[in-house]
Amino acid sequence: MYVGPGLRLEPHLNVATTIAIALDAPFEIRLRRRSTGWSEWRSTLSALIPSETLHHLKSHGRMVFLYLDPLADRRHSLSQVQLDGGRQRLVEAGPKIGINEAFVAFGIDARFPMDERITKVVLAIEKRPDAFGRMQEAAALACLSPSRFRARFNAAVGLSFRRYRIWRRMALVMRTIAEGGSLTDAAMAAGFSSPAHLSSSFKRMFGLAASDIIGLGLSIDVSDDHVVPTPQKCQSTIGAETG
Repeated sequence: MYVGPGLRLEPHLNVATTIAIALDAPFEIRLRRRSTGWSEWRSTLSALIPSETLHHLKSHGRMVFLYLDPLADRRHSLSQVQLDGGRQRLVEAGPKIGINEAFVAFGIDARFPMDERITKVVLAIEKRPDAFGRMQEAAALACLSPSRFRARFNAAVGLSFRRYRIWRRMALVMRTIAEGGSLTDAAMAAGFSSPAHLSSSFKRMFGLAASDIIGLGLSIDVSDDHVVPTPQKCQSTIGAETG
């Protein structure tokens, strides 16, 4: 979750569904669809931005961006009335808005995939988002072939393995910066080849370079949801591929 000035964001595409909330004045937003192109600008105090949707946002005051992990409640069908009600609860919470209060305000609960093999990989990524540079490594942990793992992961999470992994790496970047780390520290922690590589990836996802948010006194709250998976061995290739 981000709390702070709206900044000058360029058009960007988040992996996560995002709830955008204005704490002061309305903001303008437009979305781009493949079939219809850019929508008209609209002014609002709250908006739900779907996952993997290119959008452009112009703000005129403090903002809250609540990034919904793909494993959170995947209804993502909050009405404008629900969004406005959640915003009001955040405003009433005062200047110290925490991530737990934000999720409660919008009635969102964390969930894990029904498939235990995919859950095992998700938990491992939570522990080490910089790991699993090759999808084959994740497939082996799930006791699945790469092709079966790819299909099952997409179905369970709603994103490709690559996109989900980079999302969790960005959460680690946010956490490192929030703890006072440098851009170099964040790049190393999340497994990026260099600060420049991190910054370009960050800008495509959030609309600004990671270096732009360092030193601005912003509030970044990343849920402390690290859970260590219980190690399990694959019984057999045949048994792992069934069911």
